[in-house]
Amino acid sequence: MHQSNIEFNFTSESRSFCNECDFLKSRCLCDTLKSISNKIHLIVLQHPTETKHPLNTVRIMKKSFDEITVMNGEDFTSDLRLNTLLCDPNNSVALLYPKDDSTLLGETSLPITPTHLILIDGTWRKAKKIYMLSRNLHTLPSIRLAPVETSEYKIRKAPSSDSLSTLEAAVSALEILEPNLNTEAATNSFKKMIDTQIEKMGRVVYQANYLDKKKE
Repeated sequence: MHQSNIEFNFTSESRSFCNECDFLKSRCLCDTLKSISNKIHLIVLQHPTETKHPLNTVRIMKKSFDEITVMNGEDFTSDLRLNTLLCDPNNSVALLYPKDDSTLLGETSLPITPTHLILIDGTWRKAKKIYMLSRNLHTLPSIRLAPVETSEYKIRKAPSSDSLSTLEAAVSALEILEPNLNTEAATNSFKKMIDTQIEKMGRVVYQANYLDKKKE
C-alpha cells in the first residue's frame, strides 16, 4: 500500500512497451527479472486506478513470483474467485494489513500457517476503502510487518517514511514466512525501476517533488 503520486509525463518516443516485462522499452526490466518459486500463494487485491500506473510494483510481482493472483476491484465481498478460495478447506488464508489487532510477523506465533497471503494494492486511502468494503476480509487472520526505517519507494509519496510498496511488503513477509526463498531478483527489478525513473525525471525534479517534501 502506498500514498498519492504526481503525474508522470512520458514522451511519445518512449510509448512502446516491451512484450516481455510489460514496461516501456525505455525502462525495460528484462535483465533483472527472474522466476521466484514461492510456495505461499500471493493474492493481490488491486484498486482499479493502479492497473495502468507506469510505476506500480504489482507489474513486477506478476513477472517475478510463480504463485500469484491479481484481482481488480474495490468491493470483493461477492467476488466468486476470492470466496471460492476462502471457502476451500485446504487453504489457510491470512491478510497482510496493519489492523490494531494484527499479529506482528516474525515476533509472535501466527494463528495459522498460511498457504495464501492477501495484500491490498492502492494508495493508503484506497486500500482502506477496499478493506472496509470487502466484508469477507474482516474475519481473516491478519498479520502486519514491523516498522522499517524507510521505504525504497522514493518516487511515490506516502504518509510516512516507513510506508512500503506492495512489492516491498510481499518480499518482507515472504522473507519471514519462507526464509529459504531468494527474493533478490524482485528487489533488483524494483530498484532498477526506481533508479531509472529518477534518472528520467532528473535530479532537480526529484529533489523538488520528493526529497524536499520529506523535510516539510
